[in-house]
Amino acid sequence: MAGDGERSITLQDDVVGAELIRLNVPAGDLEITGTTGNSVTAVVTATCQKENQDNCYQVLKDLAWSKKTGSIAEFGLSPSGITRYDHVTINVKFGVPKDKALEVNLSAGELRIAGTSACLTANVNAGEVNIKLKESQLASAELSAKVGDAKLVTAKGETIEGERSLLVGANLDWKGTGTCHTKASVLAGEVQIVLN
Repeated sequence: MAGDGERSITLQDDVVGAELIRLNVPAGDLEITGTTGNSVTAVVTATCQKENQDNCYQVLKDLAWSKKTGSIAEFGLSPSGITRYDHVTINVKFGVPKDKALEVNLSAGELRIAGTSACLTANVNAGEVNIKLKESQLASAELSAKVGDAKLVTAKGETIEGERSLLVGANLDWKGTGTCHTKASVLAGEVQIVLN
């Protein structure tokens, strides 16, 4: 294993036949951007911090993309138990065709999505979700935070805060005139959609 404690792995895959793209990432900073064309492109960069480097090098060695293709194109990062190691910094960048429906699952970390189809489901267990979408595409947006905050900023710049049913969580439902439904949820953290 390289002693510099960093590894990057790239992936490129044709998803022309897929109706839905599903991304599963256990932990990290995940950035998703809509692209033209019919390919998913992905780069993961994992970097070891100073502590527990032996464990970290093992994670870097085992790190790999998994994929299943078909009408659902599914891409994942293994090993899925990566969340156990808090001494690895993981950055993932995905490019997905902007006209495909998208489902993203991130266990822990920060999720940023921009320029993709608004036919979108995003789930984060612990962390933050920030999504930028075209207001014209949205039929509805449903945001929920079990513990934390939910908010939506309209294309006019109006901020709508999630309703708090209890002190700890927030839900927000927004109706639009487009054809796509977006659902974004966090168990603990913050979820925000900015429309343009």
